Amino acid sequence: MKYHFPLRSQKLVWIIGFASFLIVLFTLNLLTPDPAVNLTRSLVAFGAAPLFILYANQNHLWFRKSFRWLVSSSHLLLSSATIFFFGVIVSFEVLSMIPSRYGFFLHLFLLAVSSVIYWAPLLLSCPFHKSKPFMSRFAYFTLTTLLFFIYHEAAFYYYGARPSAGFMNTGLAAMLITLFYIITQWSKLESHTDRPTVKGYVHSLTEEKKS
Repeated sequence: MKYHFPLRSQKLVWIIGFASFLIVLFTLNLLTPDPAVNLTRSLVAFGAAPLFILYANQNHLWFRKSFRWLVSSSHLLLSSATIFFFGVIVSFEVLSMIPSRYGFFLHLFLLAVSSVIYWAPLLLSCPFHKSKPFMSRFAYFTLTTLLFFIYHEAAFYYYGARPSAGFMNTGLAAMLITLFYIITQWSKLESHTDRPTVKGYVHSLTEEKKS
């Protein structure tokens, strides 16, 4: 017999989990050399972007024409991974060469758009559009996580410092939570698989015909 948590308990778990993530996010970023930059990037990429996807799911915003492009792009996993790599990671290094803060603000814009595109294949739920299989999403998640980690480690080795360690650590924490979410959703889907009930599936029909 399965036990289902009441809706209020589920909301309480989500609130506690999100509050814990915010505490971890602030702690990881405030301990870095440039806390304002790291915290801003982390809030945009790993706070606002996934929350927007979840909010859109809850309020059925995908029925609006202005958001249909995101529903379609959520099936283009390789394109989404490429946009994530250049928009979330590489753009910060490239646009930091622009004098003053113009490059950083341009990076924030690209970061916001690219982050939403990144989270869409993992979190987007739309009643009129079938989601990608969990195996494909898991492969996409693994690829982007490896790109995220390897690029930062290579940059830290090149510069001889870890200026964006807070952003990287926050990203890895968010991806760890996402991994847990994917596994639980995958497990829930598998638990609803129909059991074999058709006669002939268990017992051979040829033996029955001979008798």
